[in-house]
Amino acid sequence: MDFLAGMDPRATGTRRERLLASFASLEHHEDALRRRIEEGLAALPGITVRSRAARRTPTLLLTFEGRDATDAYRHLAGREVAAPAGSFYALEASRHLGLGDTGGLRVGLAPYNDEQDVDRLLEGLADFPLTAP
Repeated sequence: MDFLAGMDPRATGTRRERLLASFASLEHHEDALRRRIEEGLAALPGITVRSRAARRTPTLLLTFEGRDATDAYRHLAGREVAAPAGSFYALEASRHLGLGDTGGLRVGLAPYNDEQDVDRLLEGLADFPLTAP
């Protein structure tokens, strides 16, 4: 608990108050990165963002016109961007959404991500060919 409460070095007060401040700071940080990703994705043709909840974890599910998410995963992995592909133990939900058994590409953010990580992701997706080689 002390580690989590100390994630915002500016936070003061009781451990509970510092914990609340740290979580608020983390949420602000991750939301800013998520918005930056969403803005960057909006400029890229052929990519569909499948997650639109008003309040959610900073995780996006992407699909690609004419390409399998696994191809995008491999492409990004070659650029040292970690973004797994699959149905993520939600096969029925994946099928219901029309994503079939292969699902989509999951882009998740964490406290350790920064703007350079977002840039590498967007650059990797920008040069991902939408037609199979």
